[in-house]
Amino acid sequence: MNSAGRPRKPFGLGTYVLMLLGVGLVGGVVGAARALLGDQPGQLGLALTVAAMTFGMAVGFAACIWWWRGIDEAAREAHKWAWWWGGSGGMAVGAILLVSLTAVGGDAVAAPAGLTAPELIVGGMWTILLFQLAGYGIAWAVWWLKHR
Repeated sequence: MNSAGRPRKPFGLGTYVLMLLGVGLVGGVVGAARALLGDQPGQLGLALTVAAMTFGMAVGFAACIWWWRGIDEAAREAHKWAWWWGGSGGMAVGAILLVSLTAVGGDAVAAPAGLTAPELIVGGMWTILLFQLAGYGIAWAVWWLKHR
C-alpha cells in the first residue's frame, strides 16, 4: 500500500519492457567498455574491467529491487518457490552431470579434450547457472499451474 492507504497499481508490460531495454543498454555499454578498455596492460585493465562490471551489476541489482517492489505477493511467492526448488534442483542435476563427466574412473576427462583450468571453471559455472535457470523456469511454471 502507498501512503494514502490505497493499493498501488502494478506496473504494466510497457514499464517492464522499458526496464529490460534500459538494463540491456547498460549491459551493452559495459560490454563495449570491457572490450575497449579491458585489454589495457597490467593492473589498469583489471581495474577498468572491475569498475565497468561493478557498475553494470549495480544497475542490474537496482532494477531487480525496483521490479520486486512492483509485483504482487502471489508473484513474489512464485519466484521464491521456483528459485528454491527449481534452482536447487537444477544445481543438483548440473553438479551430478559435471562430476559424472569429469571424474570417469578417477581420471579427469578435460586433459584429452584440451581444456585449460580457467576454461573448465568457467564452463562449470555456466553449466550450473544454466541448469539453475532451467530448473527455475520449470518450477515457476509448475507453481502457477498449481495455483491457477
